Amino acid sequence: MERFIQRIAKKAGDAVLEKFGKFGVHYLKSEHRGDAVTKADLIADKIITSAIKKTYPSHGIISEESGRTREDAEYVWITDPIDGTFNFATSVPLFGVMVALARKGIVELSAIYLPTTKEFFFAKRGKGSFLNGKKIHCSRVTDFTVSAGIGPTWLRPRAIKFMSRLLKHSENMNVMFNGYGSIAVDATYMAAGRRDWFVGFGAHVHDYAPISLLMKESGCRISNAKGRPWTILDTEIVAANPTLHKQLLKLTKNV
Repeated sequence: MERFIQRIAKKAGDAVLEKFGKFGVHYLKSEHRGDAVTKADLIADKIITSAIKKTYPSHGIISEESGRTREDAEYVWITDPIDGTFNFATSVPLFGVMVALARKGIVELSAIYLPTTKEFFFAKRGKGSFLNGKKIHCSRVTDFTVSAGIGPTWLRPRAIKFMSRLLKHSENMNVMFNGYGSIAVDATYMAAGRRDWFVGFGAHVHDYAPISLLMKESGCRISNAKGRPWTILDTEIVAANPTLHKQLLKLTKNV
């Protein structure tokens, strides 16, 4: 299964890259720029889901694009064929292909491929997180006042409430906070130590399942906004090394 998940994520990412920046890419299904679906999304989705159905016909699938099938199965594949579709469709090279495998609700494998930079992230429960085959570790920064965080970029109520708290709490501090318009990019950068903490609100299982394992296996503490251990049913996620995580929870509780 390890080789399989890596192979389908890479194949889908390479197919998407062929369409990137080319004339003719346009929105399908949704007119909302933040909820766009392009032809490339559907191409990647077909590559991933067709391979799963052929190789593991008894397994379930949860896909952002093609929906849910057999989601009560012991093994369920969870995928976002292009995370960061708005970036992709506007020729911003910050997007990724995400695939995860869960067994009885526990994420066991995760593959996230950033095709424009050829960065392949992989995680296996209990075995660590890797970038192009080399083990990665989350940031060891423990002083929140000089930390660099990453998180929600859509101005929705819970995100706005969190950012308001962050601004008030961080006044006169050297705290940096940004987002790249793709949870795949945000989370992989955080897992690789390029950013110090990650906070996300209001996304879905296809957004959080792949990144949760990658960040956890890189040494992060993962929870929901209330500080409880993150589960596949949660719609928010807080991740950082244990020291920063405690400080973050002061800002995320009751958001």
